[in-house]
Amino acid sequence: MKLNKDIRIKTDRLLLQPVEEWYVDDINTYFTSEITRYMPFNPEGDRNDILKFVEDSKRSLSDNTDLVMVVIDSKKNFLGCCGIHNITEESVELGLWLKKSAQGIGLGTEIIKALIEFLENNFTFKYILYPVDQNNTASRKIPEKLGFRIYKI
Repeated sequence: MKLNKDIRIKTDRLLLQPVEEWYVDDINTYFTSEITRYMPFNPEGDRNDILKFVEDSKRSLSDNTDLVMVVIDSKKNFLGCCGIHNITEESVELGLWLKKSAQGIGLGTEIIKALIEFLENNFTFKYILYPVDQNNTASRKIPEKLGFRIYKI
């Protein structure tokens, strides 16, 4: 499948769509050190860093290697970002972060299930990776619920 900016993935409660510049301020506001505690990122609140992230995401979309999306609720509120990364015939990698107020209500599982369904309907690959820090108990619950098994620690 050829990725494009018009892709939309809908769930019961959410809309996932490719990241665009008009979400820069939302991302910059909610992508905090608390949210990234278990991630290999250290946000510094620099809007230019987020602009570069969006530009890089759009470039990788056109290169057909990554699909970085924003998560929007039914009232058009920004909730976070998710993505399908490093798309190859061998594997794909899933990623997700949600703002604090959107955590703990099952949205993460809903998003990952929707991404998996999208992948299964549109791509050929051997396996899916979902990297999670072993100390991030809440995030580990998502792949555990969905039957993922530990590949590497």
